[in-house]
Amino acid sequence: MKLLVAALLPTIASAFVSTATIRAPTRSAYVATTKLAAATGPTGKPASSKEEDLELTLQIILESLATQDDGDAIVDDDDDDSAEPVQEQPKAEQKPKKKKKKSQPQDMAPVEMDVSKLDIRVGVIQEAWEHEEADKLFCEKIDIGEEQPREIASGLRAYYKAEDLIGKRVCVLANLKSRKLVGFPSHGMVLCASNDDSVVFVNPPADAAIGERVACAGFEGEPATENAVQKKKVLDKVFPDLKTDSNGVASYKGIPLTAGSGSCVAEGGLADAQVS
Repeated sequence: MKLLVAALLPTIASAFVSTATIRAPTRSAYVATTKLAAATGPTGKPASSKEEDLELTLQIILESLATQDDGDAIVDDDDDDSAEPVQEQPKAEQKPKKKKKKSQPQDMAPVEMDVSKLDIRVGVIQEAWEHEEADKLFCEKIDIGEEQPREIASGLRAYYKAEDLIGKRVCVLANLKSRKLVGFPSHGMVLCASNDDSVVFVNPPADAAIGERVACAGFEGEPATENAVQKKKVLDKVFPDLKTDSNGVASYKGIPLTAGSGSCVAEGGLADAQVS
């Protein structure tokens, strides 16, 4: 055994010296060195032989290495606090996101305001009476093919008698908002032709069906809503071109208004008159 320790001691001593030079001493290593300096033999007296010195040295070295393995040990220089910190790589600058350009809406073509925006219906007057509070107004109930007859007020008392109105076939402008005329809720307008001397009804052809929409060739299209007629002032734009021709035929820009198999004509053939 002594020979084996003696044979291993140079290697152990060399490893101990190498470790001491590479690794920084800690408190545990310092204690081990102190033990080594005060080593004694098995009898408690100072070591009396080189063999005992070697045995004690080996024992102390092994204890020191065991303590190092448990965590309270020599620390590598590579883990020293003096090691230079790793520099973080600078983050690449984020480029600002480009805002997507919103596609501009294409310009809408202006809506033509023509006679097609008027909803003119063939109707028949079922009832008529004088307005109690307005000297110029008649109150009428007119069938235009709806579930209930329309109540409409007309300023015709200077030109007709109430009994003359009942049963007359007329053209009714139906897409107007209801409004009160001297307290009477009027929902629509009866079309008439007028000049400086006279005001007369525009009559549809005899074979035109009640509720049929009056047409004008070349001006087809859906009528405007009641709100649109008022908001866009459709009447102000269309009525100036709505007149009777030399034969009393109601026309828009010279083109007759038609229903059934014929044209709408001013009563009595009133020519060159304004229609409204």
